[in-house]
Amino acid sequence: MPKRADYQIRWSPAYQSYELRHGTLCCVLTSDAELQWWLSYVAETMHFCARSGHTLTLRVETKQRGDRYWYAYKRVGQVVHEKYLGAESTITLALLEEVAQCLGEPAPSPKPPPPPRQPVRLKFTRSLESALRIYGFAKVPTKHALQERYRALSKQHRPDRGGLHQDMVAVNLAYDYLQKFVEERH
Repeated sequence: MPKRADYQIRWSPAYQSYELRHGTLCCVLTSDAELQWWLSYVAETMHFCARSGHTLTLRVETKQRGDRYWYAYKRVGQVVHEKYLGAESTITLALLEEVAQCLGEPAPSPKPPPPPRQPVRLKFTRSLESALRIYGFAKVPTKHALQERYRALSKQHRPDRGGLHQDMVAVNLAYDYLQKFVEERH
């Protein structure tokens, strides 16, 4: 379980300013310089709650050279988001508000859900009429016309794009069946 931050920065409606809390200690932050002092000399972890209600956790990382850099963290669902903030001298209350809002927004869904499955529309019965009906031909097509129509039907009935597996099987079987007639014709 993560350790709770000892220091908290919260918006105070009473003071119309941010206040820093540590246990019973409460200090009103009137400037970014005060915030930077607290970040430089006292705290290593802080909880920040913006005026908008968005929250984040600030943590410092000390490099081998002795330089200290701050990062913002926010857990959204099962994912922890991280944002580099920089050295104490670059951190302002406005920056913290902006980062809290960015990290607090849920990420857009990667892709829309697939359309609902539709009932099987294509049925191949191992006959020339059935194959011609599936491909929309009145008579046996040319090799080029059959290939073009096969590509179009394959795109339309791909299972990974919302088509049905059974329809794709019917398209493939009808293609194989029609190929025999196309070859005999030429």
